[in-house]
Amino acid sequence: MPYDETGDLRFFISLVDAGSLSAGARSLGTSPAAASRRLARLETRLGSTLVIRNTRHFGLSETGRLYYERALTIVADIDQLEEEISSSTNAPRGTLSIGAPVELGRRQIAPFIEEFSARHPRLMINLALAPEGNYDFNDYLDVVLRLGLPETPGAVVTRLASTMRVLCASPAYIARRSMPTHPRDIPKHDCLCLRKNKTMALLNKWVIGNETETDVVMVEPRLSTTNAEIIHDWALSGQGIAYKLLCDVYQDLEEGKLVRILPDLQGEKIDLYAVLPTRQHTRASVKAFLSDLRPYIRTAGFL
Repeated sequence: MPYDETGDLRFFISLVDAGSLSAGARSLGTSPAAASRRLARLETRLGSTLVIRNTRHFGLSETGRLYYERALTIVADIDQLEEEISSSTNAPRGTLSIGAPVELGRRQIAPFIEEFSARHPRLMINLALAPEGNYDFNDYLDVVLRLGLPETPGAVVTRLASTMRVLCASPAYIARRSMPTHPRDIPKHDCLCLRKNKTMALLNKWVIGNETETDVVMVEPRLSTTNAEIIHDWALSGQGIAYKLLCDVYQDLEEGKLVRILPDLQGEKIDLYAVLPTRQHTRASVKAFLSDLRPYIRTAGFL
């Protein structure tokens, strides 16, 4: 079997950019052991050590640094060539099927698809929503948008942007119960909590803090549900404090329908990923979708 030189270049770039074998394996949708074996095969083929590694260190040798720098240039030239050819001969057409979490899909991705579809009238787009954005590619989806790092062996995983959880409530609730001034005030309030969809486990440990100090607040909810949109609706109607993703509530915060609580603090950071089966990586429709989505979501509650 002939060597995939371009694939090796992309593999090595991903490994170095990730900063470790384990992180590189996650970004490539494979295991650390498989990534280590592939690196060893690459070094054997080149007859040179590229990475100096042990349990505490992951660094490039002189040869590895040269290989990485030249790889960046070569891959960039290949991508530019493919993009020029794709733009001239492969305008998006056919069918594009997208999976997304329910609330993100309804509030952010569906409006984006309206705009994207208007720019690409020859493309038929399907949007599938699931409670946690968990799909299998046997469902014949071309790209899955997922909050949190996915574990999809053999897939191409790309981080698109980050968001964070924030504490929020309606102005009516704040007027009735007062504004919390410290994380320790939160458990004294009416809280709205999510439960895991399959196990009904209560997600009532809210992380809130800054760069120097973090509190983990345990709350006992007055109301709880497995549906994030219901939490959102309860918060809007004044039922209590919610611990929501900024991307889900940013518009209501801007319009004053919700109020940010402890605005100098923030909750957990959550990454948004695009997960693609390898066979879709070069499709013009997928490339166009992700290229247009990145700047769009960064104005919609993503960092």
